[in-house]
Amino acid sequence: MIKRTVRKEYLKLRMDIPEDELQQLTASIASGFRKIKLPPVNNLLSYNPLASRHEFDVSVCEDILKEQNMMMRVAWPKIHVDLLDMEAVLVEKDGLFIKNKFNILEPIGGATVPPQKLDLIFVPLVAFDKRGYRVGYGKGYYDRYLSQCRPESIKVGFSFFDAVDYLEDIDEFDVPLNFCITPHRIYEF
Repeated sequence: MIKRTVRKEYLKLRMDIPEDELQQLTASIASGFRKIKLPPVNNLLSYNPLASRHEFDVSVCEDILKEQNMMMRVAWPKIHVDLLDMEAVLVEKDGLFIKNKFNILEPIGGATVPPQKLDLIFVPLVAFDKRGYRVGYGKGYYDRYLSQCRPESIKVGFSFFDAVDYLEDIDEFDVPLNFCITPHRIYEF
C-alpha cells in the first residue's frame, strides 16, 4: 500500500469511531503504555492532539510518565512552515499557546530543547506498518526532525488500529518508530 491511500482510508476509519468507543480504546492504549519498560525520561517531546481528528489523547501517557519521572520536562513541536522544519519548545505551567496554520496549538515563548537532548518522542501518526514506519499527515516535519535526534531516543506512536502489512513508498528520510501501541497489542521494532 502507498501512504496516500493508507492516509485517506485510516483517517476515515478513525473519524468513524464513536466517542464512547474512543474513550475505551484510549484506556486500552494507556494500559499498554504502562507495560513498556522505559529508561528515565528527562525530556519528552509530546504534542497537542486534535480531538476534531479523533487523535489519541497523548496527555494520558504524559501523566503516566510524570508519575515515574517527577522532574521530566515536556515540550511540544513548533513548526516553521517556511523552512519545513520544527523545534521542541517547553510547555510552561502558565504558558501561552497559539494555533498554527494546521490548527495545532504551539507554545509561545518557552525554551527550546535541542533534538539531541530528547529522551522520548511521542510521534503523531495516521497508520503504521509492521516494520515501524508511519504514515503521518504528509508534510514530513517529523521525519526531518527525528533524523536530528540521538539514535537511542525512543520514538513511540499510538494507533487505534493494528499495523498495515507493508508501506511501499518508504524512502531514506523516513524514520521508524521503536514502539507503537494499539488497544490490542504493543508493537516493538
